[in-house]
Amino acid sequence: MDRLYVRLAYEDEEAAAAWLIRVFGFHEHARKGSLIWLEHSDGLVMLCRVGFGLQSPRQLGGVSHKINVYVDDVDAHHAHAASEGAVVLRPLETTEYGERRYEVKDPEGHWWHFTQRL
Repeated sequence: MDRLYVRLAYEDEEAAAAWLIRVFGFHEHARKGSLIWLEHSDGLVMLCRVGFGLQSPRQLGGVSHKINVYVDDVDAHHAHAASEGAVVLRPLETTEYGERRYEVKDPEGHWWHFTQRL
């Protein structure tokens, strides 16, 4: 099966992978050189070193995207991420269209949107 995945640039991809695994519950899928694929449910993200035209949000001074991830228990996910020091950008809320969600950024500034269908 072909998959679509996002490539995220980090100044320190090793530290980013460890943080995403510990705080967001990702699992390491594969490594090749400085490339690290992380898996969450049926989705993948590739972490790479800054370069080849890619910059981290820290370098850019902002973001151009958010990474959306569905989780089974967004309240527990939020509590764990907050307890690990993740910067919450949007607190937990329930939407009128049947989702519960929150937004957070990782240490290099990538924005993550975690949601649960109700």
